[in-house]
Amino acid sequence: MPDNPEPDTTGTENTAGRLGKFIQNYHGFLSSFVIGAAGLIATTIWQYRQADVAARQAETQQRVAAAQAENSWKIEKANILAKNLQVLVSEGSANLEQRYGVLLSLTRGKILDPELAVSYALDLGKDSPEYMRSVLTNTEGKDYWRLAQAFEPTCEQRYGITRPVDICKVDKLADRSTAIAEMIADEIHATPASVKPAPMVLLADERQAQMRATRLAWLFTPTLLNMYGRRQWNEITRFENSSPGAHLISALVLASARTGEMVSAQEAAALEKFHGDHRKWLTSYMFENTCDAECKADLVDFMLTAYEESEGDYDLPMRTLIEQPRSKVGAALSRLHTRLLWCQVDGQDLEPFRDRVLVPATIETFRGNKISPETADDLVGLLAVTKRPKEGPPMEAWNTAVALIQKKPSYAKTLESRHATATKERQAPPPAMKKSNFCLPSAAEDTSPAPTSSSPQPPGPKATSK
Repeated sequence: MPDNPEPDTTGTENTAGRLGKFIQNYHGFLSSFVIGAAGLIATTIWQYRQADVAARQAETQQRVAAAQAENSWKIEKANILAKNLQVLVSEGSANLEQRYGVLLSLTRGKILDPELAVSYALDLGKDSPEYMRSVLTNTEGKDYWRLAQAFEPTCEQRYGITRPVDICKVDKLADRSTAIAEMIADEIHATPASVKPAPMVLLADERQAQMRATRLAWLFTPTLLNMYGRRQWNEITRFENSSPGAHLISALVLASARTGEMVSAQEAAALEKFHGDHRKWLTSYMFENTCDAECKADLVDFMLTAYEESEGDYDLPMRTLIEQPRSKVGAALSRLHTRLLWCQVDGQDLEPFRDRVLVPATIETFRGNKISPETADDLVGLLAVTKRPKEGPPMEAWNTAVALIQKKPSYAKTLESRHATATKERQAPPPAMKKSNFCLPSAAEDTSPAPTSSSPQPPGPKATSK
């Protein structure tokens, strides 16, 4: 076999030789180039780090300057407040204009904390509700729950009647409460449809809406009545859809929003459907699991006060309520009994409740073959503290109900004994009830014998009208 040929290394040797000669001839240039490149890289890194240090120093200086400015402004605000504190804490109408001017200026300049501004504004509202309203309108970030707590429904709003008793002393703040409700209405109407109005935070929690149904219903009454009066159905729907609590408050308020104006047959039909839908919704809501016993009691409280204005919209839920087992509606029946016992209901509200709900339910129950002992006992208890009618069909129905009760000796005895007890308590109320007893000492219904069909009573004086 022929010998393997030797590899040709001539090209490689030539290349290596040329590179070696180049390095040998130009080693000074290469050294300078490498050193220069290394120096350039080092300089670039140093400049970058210096720029980063300078930026951090500038940022730190800006933060320090901002903190110093903020501290200086806090000191300046404290000095401004100190100079005006005497004016802000003063009371009475002597320096009312000065108080208003100082408070409005401090609020617009955001010198006052929103919570502090609201507190001073509420104090100002005791003397001038309009000035308070102006300040609150210019207060950003205010706490609406603080305003809701300051809103005090009057005795007229809570009970439909007023008396010179301690529980009605909050009526002196009626003008301030009205201004708060009107301010909230203005804010809601001024908010674009695409934005949720800030005051709606009060209705976001369904449980809070249930627990404060009366307060929140009257707080939002100007808002809802304005929408209803202008037939702004889309706005009402948007209001109700914002939360279950908002839907509840809307249903309560709009049930008594009938304005009584002349309308066309087509509009009358639309209004009837509107109220019918709300009546059904409210009745269904009262007996859902989300509305517990205390919730039912609060709703009964509100409905009884606005019974006449509802024009029958509350008949179905109230009739359903008093026919429910006591285990489900005991708290509501107790609240209803208390209102009737201590005359905390206007005659114009009592009459339709009595004639359209209480008496018919009693007749139907005691005519039945099977009487629920709990329901019968509750009806007798309510009838015993209710003012009887004076004449006409309501009187005839009342006598029928009492006659049916008398056929059951045990219930007849209960009716008479409870009426006697109620009369005695009204004449000499226990200390805990003296502040909320609305019964007039000379009222004939408080001293008359038990309501029976065989011994008619002289009618008592008409309750204070609304």
